[in-house]
Amino acid sequence: MNLFIGMIIIILIVIGLLAAGKNKKPSNRTDLQFTKVSTLFTPAERSFLGVLEQAIGERYRVFGKVRVGDIMTPAKGLTASKRTTARNMIDKKHVDFLICSAADLIPLGVIELDDKTHERKDRADRDDLIDKALASARIPIVHFTVKQGYTISEIREKLSKINQRGKA
Repeated sequence: MNLFIGMIIIILIVIGLLAAGKNKKPSNRTDLQFTKVSTLFTPAERSFLGVLEQAIGERYRVFGKVRVGDIMTPAKGLTASKRTTARNMIDKKHVDFLICSAADLIPLGVIELDDKTHERKDRADRDDLIDKALASARIPIVHFTVKQGYTISEIREKLSKINQRGKA
């Protein structure tokens, strides 16, 4: 009999502990720690940005590392499930540079810098998804291969695609 009472007491204690754990308030997350990144851009991106800003002039603005979900949204008419799927596909991805009209900050086009990592299958698949999503949203994209240096005229020539399709 004492064994039976002892087991019931142990079970009640375990149930009480489990219940107390469920009612525990969530942490306010003050225990999380972060470290600032040393720089926003890779050396190649920073070098490209300097020439890009000279090439586009004052009519346009450049924004770096922009989330794809901030420049497009799933099209109307999709089911809720398809909208969620589409949003999830782009949500955690970003583009290297976004070109906007300086007057109203309307997105005009995207620039991606492609280094050797873009030859990997996973990166190629990601690039294909982003290219198709941007095309669907009618946002032009221009790819530049990473190299030692760029000229203003070279960048302007390739960006003429954005001017033509982005109606800049």
